[in-house]
Amino acid sequence: LLKASIQKLNPGAKIISSNFSKGAPNEILNTKLFDFEEAQSSAGWQKELEGGTHTPETEEYGISSFVFRSQKPFHPERFWKYINEEYPSSIIRAKGLFWLASRPNDAINFSQAGGSLRLEKAGVWWASMTFNERLKYQSFADNREYIESKWSKQWGDRMNELVFIGQDIEKEKMIADLEKCLLQDSEQIQFESKKGFADPFPQDI
Repeated sequence: LLKASIQKLNPGAKIISSNFSKGAPNEILNTKLFDFEEAQSSAGWQKELEGGTHTPETEEYGISSFVFRSQKPFHPERFWKYINEEYPSSIIRAKGLFWLASRPNDAINFSQAGGSLRLEKAGVWWASMTFNERLKYQSFADNREYIESKWSKQWGDRMNELVFIGQDIEKEKMIADLEKCLLQDSEQIQFESKKGFADPFPQDI
């Protein structure tokens, strides 16, 4: 199970088995095998975003992953309750971006590993700016074609994109629960009128 979990989290990692912490020093010291950029690009969550394949060994132990995507914002109170009270203990690792109806300008990083959850502001969405303001940024000019290919008339480039890796995940239930946390059609008027939503998330993210 541990080996399968490691392979899912980092498919390129070399796994060395040992008995009572005994191992050959040349296998673990100055191996020059670690490459930070390669580790970032080969991480299990990154491969899942890119549509990676699932190896039989990880499936044997019930280790699986999926990506939840939606351009609708999360309702802040419902999503806060979900991650604090209803979040599945079967999730080993999760990572991605999300946005809240109460903070339409902000892209927020979601990073969970075991019992640790970290939320932090990742920047602002291009949709929070006028077109002329976007043109002032080289990063927009360099990626304009890609950004505009993903653009939604209603939401712009705003997107919830979360990768979940875990053991015996109840995928359909989890997707249904996450969808319940999204802004509902009946709440759309409140969002468009900018009346605001109660927001229990820390204000410093």
